[in-house]
Amino acid sequence: MKIQNKVLDFLSSHNFSSTVADNLHNKILADMERGLKAGGSDQAMIKAGSALVDEIAEGENAIVIDAGGTNFRSCLVTKTAEGLEISDFQKTLMPAIDRELNRQEFYKAIADNISRLKDRSSKISFCFSYAMAITEDGDGKIIRFSKEVKAPEAVGTYLGKELLQELKIQGWTKIKKINVLNDTTALLLSTSSLNCKSRIAFILGTGMNSAFVYKKRIIVTECGMFSNLLQSDFDKTICSKTSQPDQSLLEKMSSGAYLGDLAYEIISQACKEKLFSSAFINGFNKFTHLSTADFDGIYNSEKETRLSALILNGSSEDADFLREIISAIIERSAYLTAEAIYAAILMADEESEEFPVCIACNGSTFWKTPMLKEKAENRLKKLFSAPFEMLQIDDDITKGSFAAAFIQ
Repeated sequence: MKIQNKVLDFLSSHNFSSTVADNLHNKILADMERGLKAGGSDQAMIKAGSALVDEIAEGENAIVIDAGGTNFRSCLVTKTAEGLEISDFQKTLMPAIDRELNRQEFYKAIADNISRLKDRSSKISFCFSYAMAITEDGDGKIIRFSKEVKAPEAVGTYLGKELLQELKIQGWTKIKKINVLNDTTALLLSTSSLNCKSRIAFILGTGMNSAFVYKKRIIVTECGMFSNLLQSDFDKTICSKTSQPDQSLLEKMSSGAYLGDLAYEIISQACKEKLFSSAFINGFNKFTHLSTADFDGIYNSEKETRLSALILNGSSEDADFLREIISAIIERSAYLTAEAIYAAILMADEESEEFPVCIACNGSTFWKTPMLKEKAENRLKKLFSAPFEMLQIDDDITKGSFAAAFIQ
């Protein structure tokens, strides 16, 4: 039996197949429409503010803050004749990562981090990559923290309002308003200077999210929350170990936080069924987990990872079998990615028929996982006949956050 057929039979016996993505965009689209009209959808469908950005004159500037993950970044961005100039950039530890802070301490720590930029602009644009609700006036109410941030008293507070109060205490005089947005919104706004048929932002990293312009308003979908999906035996095992096993299935079947776990579960089962050689099985049984970084050495001989080192001690059939398993995992993630992007394209406003659809993509899983971007692009070409471009924009979050300071 050919290795490819052997892998297919094994995966099929555990209900794992890329066919789970077939016509998925229709289900995601229906869920989006339900969320925009009446709520009750899997996806959050957050109305994140106007997508209309004023023309930015040469010399205009804004202070940009990017709070996400373990890092806190800040800088001054200025519009020049050549484009955007990023200056006085600084990266520090996100406040409340190393210790718990109360509400006042949390906002003071943020203000202290940007003190070198005091009154160098009248605008602050604050990209905050944690769960929040965007208000009509462009502020953000913190819903919860993740990524080990410990500031429970700040939950429920309004970022812009609280930070502005702290800045006034510290003697700032020019700032009148702080515009708050999340990273997916910033990614979408990074396309604001491009000519596009429509605009899509898509993030596939640790998690998954998308955004688009709908009725001249930015909609952040939180598409990773979509859960009307058929799971394989391996998916069910992974989800059972999470705090909310039946929620965010699209993210759990696609994103970087889970693909390594998925590979570990699949290979473990294949070892139990004696589908690898004894040498491979004995080596793999010493592993307790895998990450997406372990995939690299399977396709690039110049990169050595734990998996690539393992197959050196096994047979050529082990290498082929492992490569087919990893390819199937990447292919399913790519197909689910393409379906999520296509659903966003179908919902988005059309600006002009003259230009391609602009899909700004962000996330190490999307850009660094072997073959994922190419497989997603090929799948999307089969779904969508109009021209489109998948874009990797330098300093996308910073540029998009700067544009947000000039939203109408």
